Amino acid sequence: MKIEKANLDDIKELLFIEEKLFLNDSSALSKASFSYHLKRNIIYKIKIDKKTVAYILWLKRKNYYRLYSLAILKEFQGKGLGKSLLEFSLNTLDKDCFELEVRVSNQTAINLYEKFGFKKVKVLEEFYDDEDGIKMRLKR
Repeated sequence: MKIEKANLDDIKELLFIEEKLFLNDSSALSKASFSYHLKRNIIYKIKIDKKTVAYILWLKRKNYYRLYSLAILKEFQGKGLGKSLLEFSLNTLDKDCFELEVRVSNQTAINLYEKFGFKKVKVLEEFYDDEDGIKMRLKR
């Protein structure tokens, strides 16, 4: 397993993950979105046997980073890759504050974020097309 910063050469593999996981989701990232984020924000990827199987996208803000997307191919979920991406990110990024939004129903993700010290800040009504979200924050 190798974690490294993604670049424009990775768009095809990142898009593959996105399409597998977020089919018919209005918030799914497009090829153009990945191109934009690779130029202006930070995406770390996990490669296993030369195949990109997961990524995490951080939006750069003035005083913090916002976790925009964390995606792991289904066959690689439950193997600690999300934990690895979060740990790598928090050790590498140069800010002391991190924020994210998560579906209220995604208890697995909420548990993971809480293990890293993220706290629930507020409920975001109708944040997603079909349910509420929770804003979480980590200050170190």
